[in-house]
Amino acid sequence: MLKFIFSKSFLVNIAILIVLIVVVVFLIDKSLDSYTNHGESISVPSLEGLTEKEVEAILSEKELRYEILDSIFVDKKPKGVVIDQNPLAESLVKKDRKIYITVTKIAAPKILLPDVIDMSQRLAVAKLESYGLKVKVEYKPSEHQGIAIGYELKGKSISPNEKIDLGAFITLIIGTGKGDGKVMVPYLINLNKEGANQLLQTSLLSLGLEIYDETCVTSTDSTVAKVYKQTPGYGANSVLNIGSSVDIYLTKDSTKINTQNLSLDSLAM
Repeated sequence: MLKFIFSKSFLVNIAILIVLIVVVVFLIDKSLDSYTNHGESISVPSLEGLTEKEVEAILSEKELRYEILDSIFVDKKPKGVVIDQNPLAESLVKKDRKIYITVTKIAAPKILLPDVIDMSQRLAVAKLESYGLKVKVEYKPSEHQGIAIGYELKGKSISPNEKIDLGAFITLIIGTGKGDGKVMVPYLINLNKEGANQLLQTSLLSLGLEIYDETCVTSTDSTVAKVYKQTPGYGANSVLNIGSSVDIYLTKDSTKINTQNLSLDSLAM
């Protein structure tokens, strides 16, 4: 038995078998390479901001496919463009891989105009904005002061529960009452921008310029900054027509804000 195992013919047969195994493995490996494009990866291009037609042209050139996974409305984005993709740009994929994209809607979805009639200006504006609408306030004489009496879209009167585009500009009509159309300028010192804006709305006035000093560098700084000066200022004789605007100056420097010692004369400067 041992003599046979170490015989020349046996060793030759073993060598032939090994060669055959190597050849078969090599052929199988090459076949798999050909079938799966092993080692041939494609870098996924960035598709953000492109239209569907542009996406199709670019991916077709790279022998890739695409599918629209979702279509959503984004008010501040161009219509019908890619805003997300999977796999991400510069990912390595195989030929014929499908790229999933999310695009913006071409047409804005419709919503029902919320009923804000008889609400105060502040509440009416807040409710309309919560529905994704942009609001401009106008004032007209009416029996009640500071109350929403109607709204317009593109110059035409509209009614509650009408269907309008999400993100549309709405003109909210606020009544000025039966007086002389004058209101007192409120005291805004030491309020942040949001607080000042709310108080102005309650007073039937609007926020004018927002001027930040050198202490306000980031958006966070601007959020926490407080009013240290206003124009027109607050005072016994400081009145404006309803709907007028008040400019505010903001800072993070507490030494600029001395609410205890400011006189009415200095506030009115």
